[in-house]
Amino acid sequence: MKETPKWMVPFMWLVDMMNGYIKSNIGKRWKAYAPWFLSITIFIFFANISAVYFLNNPTGYVIVTFALAFCSFIVIQLTGIVSNGFLGYLKGFMDPTPVMLPMNIVSEFTLPVSLCLRLFGNVISGACISILIKYLLGWFSVPVMPLINALFDIAFSLIQVAVFVILSVIFTSMKVKDEEKIYN
Repeated sequence: MKETPKWMVPFMWLVDMMNGYIKSNIGKRWKAYAPWFLSITIFIFFANISAVYFLNNPTGYVIVTFALAFCSFIVIQLTGIVSNGFLGYLKGFMDPTPVMLPMNIVSEFTLPVSLCLRLFGNVISGACISILIKYLLGWFSVPVMPLINALFDIAFSLIQVAVFVILSVIFTSMKVKDEEKIYN
């Protein structure tokens, strides 16, 4: 058996960590969801750090963050339909009482807007703060800005990835029946 190359170890660690997290939250069908959540993790991270390479940040456009949020919304809703059946899914809108139907519908459809604006707002706010620091420091910003940009582009992008993926996984797990979840 061959030894695992050293460069592959961090990637294997990321996949193993994501699989464990998704398995503990989603349950029996975790293998169907792991590729989606790992894909958006990688995409959002590299989209956020693209400014380090002097590229345009895709998540700085609200349409890109909306597309990511909308795709997660579809995954969440399809999970509810598959897990509970179509009638059980529709019945879930009337929990705990039928009076809550309008409120549950509104809360369900504000989910992609919330995910979208959270990611977009945090990315744009980091860019705005970087610009303000640059204008505030003037020529003194030349030695400081690489550190500021590294902080906002790399460190904060990790936080944004974590928030988006954790919220998506949690909202998906809320649609899964308790009988399908795996509790260790």
